[in-house]
Amino acid sequence: MSENIQESKMSKYSESAVRQICLKQDIAAVFTIESKDGWIKEEGDEPIDVIAVFDGHGTDFVIDTIRDLYLQEHFTKSDTAESIQQIINNKIENNTNLLYNTSNYKKCVIHRNKKFYERSSGATLSSVYICRNLKINKVKIQAEWLGDSPIFVFINGECVFHSEPHNAKNDNELTYLKNKGVSFKVENSETGFEVISENKIIYKPGKYIIFENGHKLAVTRSFGHNNFTPIEIQKHLIECSTSDEVKVIVCSDGVFDMLNIESDIEKLKTYSAEELVELGETRWKQEWIYEDEENTCFPVDGYDDCSCAIFLRKHIAAYL
Repeated sequence: MSENIQESKMSKYSESAVRQICLKQDIAAVFTIESKDGWIKEEGDEPIDVIAVFDGHGTDFVIDTIRDLYLQEHFTKSDTAESIQQIINNKIENNTNLLYNTSNYKKCVIHRNKKFYERSSGATLSSVYICRNLKINKVKIQAEWLGDSPIFVFINGECVFHSEPHNAKNDNELTYLKNKGVSFKVENSETGFEVISENKIIYKPGKYIIFENGHKLAVTRSFGHNNFTPIEIQKHLIECSTSDEVKVIVCSDGVFDMLNIESDIEKLKTYSAEELVELGETRWKQEWIYEDEENTCFPVDGYDDCSCAIFLRKHIAAYL
């Protein structure tokens, strides 16, 4: 007997996955919040779905601080980045555990090393808020990011948004820093690559920002670093109908660097969070063709942690 579609309903879910294959500095989170400061709550609004990825760099101080947070509390604030940065600043001010020592000389050395440990630590954040209103049949998708972990938004299978990275290769970011009065210079990297197919990479050097304090970073905005890096969140709002299928992806650059967007676009459309981080890990560890030489591998200490968070809302057909 043939099956006939009786009706089409929508289902939604959020998921996250992490593969800590190098420095163990990624966090992926999914949760809901009832409201967000500064957002006008309208009749018919459902709880807000949130997906987020933090990607740490340098020492562990900042990412470990974030790991200990009750994240929902900070994501209800109007400025999530400022709320989290304040906790980081408070921890620096109150962290005197490393200062105690019987020798004044040793105390001075430990103090100096502690400050270096804190100054050399940072993390990026990319997050998306998804708010559905079933009364007016509208979905609001607000992307907010700080750093270079990418965000993708697909509506009915079409990629309608891809966040721009806050890094030294983005001319818009260099202009942004100048307008903010940040003193810096740009330095070309001697290393770098780009994935052009499933088994081939090419040499593509990157760029670094060198800040006034001598700190060298690939990203232009970041938590930590004793506030030398701006933490101004960039935002982008997308609206669609509750009848539209929606897929939102946030991933760390450990996943993104292993992708070729043109050839891997179908994977982004169909893969789960676990499948995307597995793809990232597999590619970091596989053999590549590089500059026409086969069997090239990344060194183990050259891997990058892979994390991903996904929100998906799709049609579920009911059959007779």
